Amino acid sequence: MSAPHRTLLNLCMPFSKAIALHNRFLNCNHLCTFISSSSPKSLAFIHSESIDHTILKISSLLQKCSTLNCLKKAHARIIAYGLQHYTPVSTKFAVLYLSFNTIDAASSVFKDIPNPCSYLWNLMIRGYASEGRFHQSLKLYSMMMEKGISPDKFAFPFALKSCAGLSNLQMGKLVHQHSVCCGCSTDVFVTAALVDMYAKCGDIEEARLVFDKMAVRDLVSWTSMISGYAHNGYNSETLGFFDLMRNSGVKPNRVSLLSVLLGCGNLGALKKGEWFHNYVIQTGFESDILVATALMDMYAKCGSLDLAHKLFDETAGKDIVCWSAMIASYGIHGHGRKAIELFDQMVKAGVRPNHVTFTCVLSACSHSGLLQEGETYFQLMREEFGIAPQLNNYACMVDLLGRAGQLSEAEKLIENMPVEPDASIWGSLLGACRIHGNLDLGEKIADHIFKLDPVQCWLPCSTL
Repeated sequence: MSAPHRTLLNLCMPFSKAIALHNRFLNCNHLCTFISSSSPKSLAFIHSESIDHTILKISSLLQKCSTLNCLKKAHARIIAYGLQHYTPVSTKFAVLYLSFNTIDAASSVFKDIPNPCSYLWNLMIRGYASEGRFHQSLKLYSMMMEKGISPDKFAFPFALKSCAGLSNLQMGKLVHQHSVCCGCSTDVFVTAALVDMYAKCGDIEEARLVFDKMAVRDLVSWTSMISGYAHNGYNSETLGFFDLMRNSGVKPNRVSLLSVLLGCGNLGALKKGEWFHNYVIQTGFESDILVATALMDMYAKCGSLDLAHKLFDETAGKDIVCWSAMIASYGIHGHGRKAIELFDQMVKAGVRPNHVTFTCVLSACSHSGLLQEGETYFQLMREEFGIAPQLNNYACMVDLLGRAGQLSEAEKLIENMPVEPDASIWGSLLGACRIHGNLDLGEKIADHIFKLDPVQCWLPCSTL
């Protein structure tokens, strides 16, 4: 024992008392009870020969913290005693904070650890990805690679999930390469994440290549492929892949059913959609509100608005998505007033609209030429419901004003938008200028479009 350490012990208490306290500390059943009744001097007995054993015991006792509040109190005491500088203790706190889904607290501890182990790096990447904080997850992943710490098969799925969440195909390909170099690319969870990443990033061909090479294809992988086909516009492939999935003995889930119903609607394949409706009933998904909403949307897109409305009336527990889908269906078919009536009915039923619902109403007004009604609901959106209009809401109003020939009003609305208008909004007004023969305003708008998107500018401008 070093002289300074021995001196500290002598100043604090007799050595025999220090040993007694040491044994009490190691054998206590409740860490929080002990540390709450001790002073910083009480821990001066910890000497170099027993520090490793003591830290291990602390880590074990921390597992008894069953609540976040208990963990925070223990952490505060440990900091007061200066034990937070020991990596095993800090690592245990970071892990426990993550178990309580408090990623910010875990991150604060993580930053003060000089050389975190790969296990903790992986947990932090997972924690950020699980909370949808994909930028932070990938930032940690990059830092981990820069420090020469190799990710394991548990880190790759969450790094790939972050790439998918950001639609960052370039980073996704880089993570794929890392998984190959680390020998993890054939792991069932890594390959499933690769399929999902490529599909969500729009590279459906690469997703299929990875899928075809999989030794074991689970439900997640099949669902990722079907969803990828559907959301990337491969509607026929979506239906064909669903049949392949069933023939392989894999039971479809809600996500796969939502995908095939989307494919049927986009294809206008009513007969196929009716077959899937029967399949939904047979498999017990008819009470699922999302599946019921997808069925309504499918029937509406296939032209069977009466069947869509019948299904809507029969659906129990209608949520905002269900109401919005039916309002949008009326709008697509040019029944603007029915869409408005349904919106009013929804509000009376106590369902609060959101900006998506207002997009559906405003779009319905635009398709039906209901200018005054559209302006009224655009105003109600802010004044009665306190919802700040988003880009899609402004786009609907610009389209509505443009169709009505009120080009100057549409231009003023765009110029006064609190959000930056994109090329599609200006393009909508440019189309209205062409229809109404206002070439002067059209040329002015074309300049705006050229500044925003010079590559694609020639297409809308060529219509003037």
